[in-house]
Amino acid sequence: MNTQTMPEEANGPLPGKDEVLASMRAEIGMESASGEWFVVDQELIDRYCAISGEDVWIHIDPERAKRETKFGNTIAPGNMGIALMPRLSNAISAYGRYPRRYSLNQGWDRIRYLTPLTAGSRIRARSKLIGVEEQPDGSLRVQVEFRMEIEGKDKPWVVGVKVGRFFF
Repeated sequence: MNTQTMPEEANGPLPGKDEVLASMRAEIGMESASGEWFVVDQELIDRYCAISGEDVWIHIDPERAKRETKFGNTIAPGNMGIALMPRLSNAISAYGRYPRRYSLNQGWDRIRYLTPLTAGSRIRARSKLIGVEEQPDGSLRVQVEFRMEIEGKDKPWVVGVKVGRFFF
């Protein structure tokens, strides 16, 4: 599990759990603003593949991908979309915006890779809070749907629901 710690009282005391829960419940089903555009170039794909071990030719060999695929270029590994999600969505998502002492990432539900992402494409994140439930231990179970949009495409690259717990 990943943990995320919020700055404790950086701008005064953190709001209480009840205040956060009420605010989150009011936001359920609302689409976030779009995040900033971000370029996924071949260098970034190569670095991700070196770390992840997904160094298959369709991701790292532009000449071969141009010759042998219908995409005309390399494509980013789908899991790279999940890895980029925090960077591109923290400022706009309910998961990143709401204060808490810390959170635990419990995983992803319903991840789908809908459109291959070719090297050099621009992407941005959008999100929607779809659920928040108070747990017996006092934490909040939070579900946020994320979508990684590709500039100029109707279908997104990646969609999924992040599940986590917020502790106060």
